Amino acid sequence: LKLLVQTPPLLEPTACRPGAMAEAAAKALQEKSLLTCTDVAGYAADAPKEKRMVVFTANRDGSPIESWCPDCRRALPMVLESALAASVALTVVGIGERDDWKLDARGGDHPFRAKDGLALTGVPTLLLLGPDGREVARLGSELEDEEDPVAMRAKIDELVASALAVEA
Repeated sequence: LKLLVQTPPLLEPTACRPGAMAEAAAKALQEKSLLTCTDVAGYAADAPKEKRMVVFTANRDGSPIESWCPDCRRALPMVLESALAASVALTVVGIGERDDWKLDARGGDHPFRAKDGLALTGVPTLLLLGPDGREVARLGSELEDEEDPVAMRAKIDELVASALAVEA
């Protein structure tokens, strides 16, 4: 009698899972002292005044790994990898809980939505800041709407390259 042994289906390699990719890139950025994580109050009190990338994500503390938003979970690994590849400092800012952002709990008074402030319309939103801390480029709905990680990474890399070229 012959026993047939079925091999289990291959699991996706850890390096290909978005969460694992984000963890690896975040760790590498931390090792190079290029990663800062903060919340709404921390960013408002101490907004960066230097060349860097700033990504706004859906959580309370600015974690580059955790998010209640599926678009953020898809985009953050690409943003982290792009920052790492370009050796550009990155600040990850948590915009708060879902109800705070979606305007259910506090009405329309989220500080990052204010038209006279950052005027964010969605998350994730990626800002590129110049050496003086002023915004030089932005990706918002482009990140939210892009489902292909390769195309998303290309958009981010193109934005970073064009912003760095302007400064050179």
